[in-house]
Amino acid sequence: MGHPHFWGVDGARAANYVWPQTNIKMKVLYRMGILAALLLIVADLQAQISFGAKVGANYFIGSQKVQPEPKNAPTNPKGLGLMFGGSIDIPFSDLVGIRPELGFSFRRGKSETVISETLTNNTQVTGNQGAYTGSHDVRAEDDQRLSYFQINLPLTLRPSEGLRVMVGPSLNFLMGGKLNSDVTTTWKGTISAQGQQDQTIDQQSLEATKKKGSAAIKDFKKADIMVMAGVGYTLPVGFDMDLRFYRGLSPTYDHSESSSRQRIWTNLIELAVGWQFGGN
Repeated sequence: MGHPHFWGVDGARAANYVWPQTNIKMKVLYRMGILAALLLIVADLQAQISFGAKVGANYFIGSQKVQPEPKNAPTNPKGLGLMFGGSIDIPFSDLVGIRPELGFSFRRGKSETVISETLTNNTQVTGNQGAYTGSHDVRAEDDQRLSYFQINLPLTLRPSEGLRVMVGPSLNFLMGGKLNSDVTTTWKGTISAQGQQDQTIDQQSLEATKKKGSAAIKDFKKADIMVMAGVGYTLPVGFDMDLRFYRGLSPTYDHSESSSRQRIWTNLIELAVGWQFGGN
């Protein structure tokens, strides 16, 4: 009769062999389950992610501050520009997502400064060749154009199908620009000289200057951080509409002289249309 096998000895050896094998199998199955879940999540995200392209117009409105405030301050710059770009729509759920965007923004700001004065028996403007009595008007018109590379990262909320509300940061890098300036000077009056007949003056002169490159943008910040908020709507066929407002967090333009300082903050309204590709 053979010797009996006691659990305390051979059973312990069997347990030491079976349990490690079981743990290995459980770890393998656990990792395979995690990998399968990740693959399902990625596949689901890929099915929901959509890509878009858009083109539109923007309207620049500058908020200006001049210190000390002059008697004849320039008007706030305003102007119509263009934009185009692309986006990726990444939903985290049916309600929340993000919409990273890259684009180009071309902005235009037109402003003018008018100085009017009335002179009486003024001999300086004639070089002491008589006395001038009349008006002296100077109108300076600036047409500033700027080109930006724009990166947006808005958070999107979707309260209903197709509709989205957006809010987030916008980083803008100044690429270049140009500045056209026209200065029109008008004289209307008379010049009186002793022993001579009064001479009637009605003349106008125009001085035009054009600047490009660094000379046109030297007082503008090279990087501009803004916040944006807006709404958009995408039709089932993919047609997309977008309306936004941007506000600069710091002055876009900062020019100082010996006794004055002029700063301008950017306000931008943007309307764009485009097309979305992919997604459910």
